[in-house]
Amino acid sequence: MEEFVAQHSRVRLALILLGAVGFVWAGLLFVGAFGPLTPASRRYSPEFFAIVGWLSLTFFGACAIVIAKRLIEGGEALRIGQTGISFAAWSDQTIPWSEITNISEWRFRGQRSIILHLRDPNRFPGRGILGFAANANRALTGGDVAISLTGTNRSFDEAVAAIARYCPELQIG
Repeated sequence: MEEFVAQHSRVRLALILLGAVGFVWAGLLFVGAFGPLTPASRRYSPEFFAIVGWLSLTFFGACAIVIAKRLIEGGEALRIGQTGISFAAWSDQTIPWSEITNISEWRFRGQRSIILHLRDPNRFPGRGILGFAANANRALTGGDVAISLTGTNRSFDEAVAAIARYCPELQIG
């Protein structure tokens, strides 16, 4: 059986990067980097706009850095095979099928993610931004590892079919 491999898509990542840069630019406008923000809003204070601007700069700036790194490096984003699931954004480790107790789907505004529920999440710690946000992600999705195929050359449905092929007892539910 041929393994499922999702590569980073340069075109999709470039479009996502363009969006992140747009939000960074808006954040710069809001903090007044190009002069005072005009017209002034009667509903929100200048301090409110400054806070929103700094949050936008911080979050979307970090996103832009991560996306640019993936765009430059390219390579493999996700591998599903006989030994388990390897998700490059999460860890260098392959999570064996025996350590996955359940797989579910999480949807938000048209985006679908594969959620892995692990027997012992501490054995497979996340790294980078995903590792930093792991607790918030668990609270939001109810699982341990959220796999998104956004920015790759493969689809959610193809990944789900690969999971069913290699580990039929772990149907998404």
